[in-house]
Amino acid sequence: MSIKTRPINGRRIFKAQSTLEFTVALIAAFILLLGTVKLFVWLNERMVLRQEAYESTRVKAGSSSSTILVKEADLPELSIFGD
Repeated sequence: MSIKTRPINGRRIFKAQSTLEFTVALIAAFILLLGTVKLFVWLNERMVLRQEAYESTRVKAGSSSSTILVKEADLPELSIFGD
């Protein structure tokens, strides 16, 4: 029996396994949290810009018969891995 293992019910279990699993789970949870925050910031920014564009066209739309379109290219793109 080595220092790194201990017998439990006739089986050998590595002491570092739970630490390693916890570390991997913590890293995965942190990445998911960052991705979720990035997604919500992007959604908020997109909604604000769409609302501003919508509100700026209301007077013009009510006073003329022209069609006003908001270009999707003017809205922010979702960029998870960089700013």
